[in-house]
Amino acid sequence: MRYTTPTFYKEFKCIGGACEDSCCDNWEIDLDDESLKFYLSQKGEFGKRIKACTRVRDKQFILNGKRCPFHNDDDLCDLYIELGEKSLCQTCTNFPRHIEEFENLKEVSLTMSCPEASRIMLAKKEKMAFECKDGTDREYGLKELKPVSRFAFWKKGHENKLNKPLFEKLIVSRELVYDILQDRRLHVMERALKVLVYADELQKCIDDDNYDAIDSLTNKYKDNKKTKITTEDKKIAEINNMLSIINMYEGLENIIPDWKGILQLGFDHLKSDNYMQDVKEFLDYYKDKEYEFEHILVYYIFNYFLGASYDNDPLTKVKFAIISYLVIFELDVARWAANGKTFDYEDQVVVAHAYSKEVEHSYDNYESLQLVLSAHPILTVDNICSILECYIRQ
Repeated sequence: MRYTTPTFYKEFKCIGGACEDSCCDNWEIDLDDESLKFYLSQKGEFGKRIKACTRVRDKQFILNGKRCPFHNDDDLCDLYIELGEKSLCQTCTNFPRHIEEFENLKEVSLTMSCPEASRIMLAKKEKMAFECKDGTDREYGLKELKPVSRFAFWKKGHENKLNKPLFEKLIVSRELVYDILQDRRLHVMERALKVLVYADELQKCIDDDNYDAIDSLTNKYKDNKKTKITTEDKKIAEINNMLSIINMYEGLENIIPDWKGILQLGFDHLKSDNYMQDVKEFLDYYKDKEYEFEHILVYYIFNYFLGASYDNDPLTKVKFAIISYLVIFELDVARWAANGKTFDYEDQVVVAHAYSKEVEHSYDNYESLQLVLSAHPILTVDNICSILECYIRQ
């Protein structure tokens, strides 16, 4: 098996009880069959405790409030303490790793829903790079997974099967997207705009079943095709669109207790009279740390873009990356304004990790967003381009 990971992947080490947002809290823990069988085979008092804390039919532990029943008062894992590291289920072993599988290739990232993983990624000033090597799950800190079931329910007619010809095209396309997003001669908003326009044209080639045209399209963008910026300024309309986007997130399942407050702060700030002036000031204030937003965009592209090899829909994957960036950006500006116009690395970690935990680790939330991104009238390519253009002009 081949494994593609960010070059910093093996820097991660769980900090256990020192973590400010433990992965043992605020979400359900799904148990794989092998782990469930092992847990139920345990004898003695600890075996009785496991059985009392397990919902066997649902293959889940019964949470103590919103806390794993084996997450003790020292913020450590009693299963690990009593039965050893190898006893951990797939969910607990693999977290905070995000895994995508494409036949003989696994792509593995550190998910931003873990604060420590966010810190590692966001601290890097250099461009995010990846390496692909032969290996085993054990070498990459993984417990073997069955491939994730994939079906784009908002697009009929696509089976849960890898489209190999498209996969080969998307591998090359993704490299182009990385190059555009990491072109530091341009503002990050302008890079995102260029990627979105490219993805829209790419999607048209796929919808027309014209894979041969993808090569020439990709080459055209490699030759630094400029993206046209319109001259019309529609700030009020774009602010209203961002308000609608932030409002969409309020309807999702709530995982982190602080998330509603983070979201409300962003919503209220968008409605303030000095919003666009604050955006302009923040862009100048944070210009030396644009690489953080660049990393966020590259992260979401790495995690999800090749998934279009299963559902033929790279445009929605690109929309997801860009909307995620825009929402995180809005929440950053709001936090900066509320903090007396100061914002540091740890603030970025708080916002980026909270967003990831809410969106990437709830199946319902993620699937709902994919549906909205593919169909909502506010989230057309033209409207998202207009939002990006509005901020580029600042």
